[in-house]
Amino acid sequence: MAHCCFRDPGALRIFKPSRLRLGDQLRRRRVGVRASSGNFPSMAAETGPRKEPGRVQIYPDKTPEISSYWRDKYEKDARKYWDIFYKRNENRFFKDRHYLDKEWGKYFTSMDIDAGPAIADFGSVSVQHRRYVLEVGCGTGNTVFPLTAQYPDLFVYACDFSPRAVDLVKVAHEDFTESRVKAFVCDATSDSLVMTISPASVDVVTLVFMLSAVGPEKMPAVVRNVKSVLKPGGHILLRDYAVGDLAQERFMTKDQMISENFYVRGDGTRAYYFSEEGLKKLFADEGFECKEMVVHNRQLENRARKIKMDRRWIQSVFYLPEERSQTAGIEPQVARVSAPQKSPKISEPGYVTSYAESASACPRNGGAHEATETLVSKDPDEEELIVDLSEGCGAELFGGAPSPEPLKVVVGKYTVHAMCLRNENQHTYAATGFMLWESALALASLLAVNPSFLRGKTILEVGCGSIGLCSLIASLAAEKVFATDGDSGTLDLLRENLHLNKESFGVQKIAQHKLEWGHAQETAALKASNGNRGFDLIIGSDVTYVRAAVPLLFETARSLLREPSPGAQEPQFLLCHRIRGVAQSDILSAAAARGFRIEGLWTSDGFVAGEVEKRQRSNIELLFKEGLEDIATKHNSLQLLLLTPSR
Repeated sequence: MAHCCFRDPGALRIFKPSRLRLGDQLRRRRVGVRASSGNFPSMAAETGPRKEPGRVQIYPDKTPEISSYWRDKYEKDARKYWDIFYKRNENRFFKDRHYLDKEWGKYFTSMDIDAGPAIADFGSVSVQHRRYVLEVGCGTGNTVFPLTAQYPDLFVYACDFSPRAVDLVKVAHEDFTESRVKAFVCDATSDSLVMTISPASVDVVTLVFMLSAVGPEKMPAVVRNVKSVLKPGGHILLRDYAVGDLAQERFMTKDQMISENFYVRGDGTRAYYFSEEGLKKLFADEGFECKEMVVHNRQLENRARKIKMDRRWIQSVFYLPEERSQTAGIEPQVARVSAPQKSPKISEPGYVTSYAESASACPRNGGAHEATETLVSKDPDEEELIVDLSEGCGAELFGGAPSPEPLKVVVGKYTVHAMCLRNENQHTYAATGFMLWESALALASLLAVNPSFLRGKTILEVGCGSIGLCSLIASLAAEKVFATDGDSGTLDLLRENLHLNKESFGVQKIAQHKLEWGHAQETAALKASNGNRGFDLIIGSDVTYVRAAVPLLFETARSLLREPSPGAQEPQFLLCHRIRGVAQSDILSAAAARGFRIEGLWTSDGFVAGEVEKRQRSNIELLFKEGLEDIATKHNSLQLLLLTPSR
């Protein structure tokens, strides 16, 4: 059994970040392996673009979109990523949205916007005259509580699909009271709102930077769900990201695109950037009329850093008409458009603001009015006085390279403490050795419950990564362990992580070495450090996902594995991976061409095709008496491949 969790950054005081030179390490985007002088027919021609003469890159080239595997994973685990976000930031990240009164105040008062006053006396509020608001994607209440404070006659339904966010609304905010706010967990893409709210009972729905977190294929379901509880004549107030925003432009320079205008952030949360036409069509298809739409342009200039940042968001009001027979021929109310202010205005110390505000009816030609604002900062520390980082993806705008975070990994009865990057950073940082992958967890858990497989052996781990998880587990039973990786920055972080675990594992048995597959000098130096003897066992997890590197991996492993000898246990090469990027047939043919035979092949899905495959699976099951069932339960489509040298 293995699992891991990120902890409070202050928990591991022993770690000294200054020793890592992480700024330099995390700017390293690629790492290569030297090309083999040999020839491998099925793969030799597909070495990919070469960064240096005689080298092939082992990290795949950028692609316009992320893989289907990660696209599906981000969709399936969307709730989990937002829960992690709120666990890390609690109610400290987002700012209270006090601009709502200025932008949309008329929709929150006890008045029918289209029909006139609903009540004449606002001195006392009765349940009969109370207005009901639904905030979808309430987060920690940054829209809810400014509204309840400003408008005493409002009752707010607040929902979010993150249970942690809803708990923060109820517990962490002193203004929460059940007489004014009902907070509940709801996935608006699939959970029916009418299970909690009466149909056609809500006056106003707010969608503030919520819809962009939903996959575009599920947005119509959200609009239909909201429509089911909105009164005829009710309004949806929306504010969200617009196409052309700086954050979108930065996403476009990285391989973070899920689909057109839809991107994944470094923490696994997602963001969609709306066009005016697309947003209008989304609501029109569900029977809504667009009353107002404006695209805001805000430029923040930091003179100290000599940079300009263009932010764009879209703000709209959608109206659910009453019965068509009652409203036919009646045009939606047109709001006044204020004239642009031509002279600069000082809005905050150190900032010069010039702007044009508009609150306009939706133009019939499909466009939208724009409001432009320029902000000039004299003090870089004052940027967030003006820019709401919560609505501007602050991490994308002002954050630097991703930083390793404390991690606790539980493998059976053992606990490993480490610093590493979150897996989601694979789309912003290519050196995957800084992250912990599922195959390493699975292989480590298998080794932990089968110490006899390791006992007394000299073991080499290829592609050990910055944690060296399998090397740490192997150190508990092996005679000697060599942890290798092709990236120097990864090895620097590995050195720190080994230091963190020196009291609990046989770290003194672990030797670190840089090893680029196919590099003759590094291969010879590694073998010399082992007394020019070959290794009894080589292990590797998730090291077979780049086509050009697979032949070099097997060539290097074969040269480092000791030769079989009569009466001695055969040397072995054990791999754990999920098939991705390289077909299983290509992996097996590459291994055979480099001097290996297949001793065992096992998949966590349990698929067995013929007699040969059954025998190979049986060999794995005989070798590992424990742990396979746990892997099959917790991991889908993982494969164990056991190889021995051909005779």
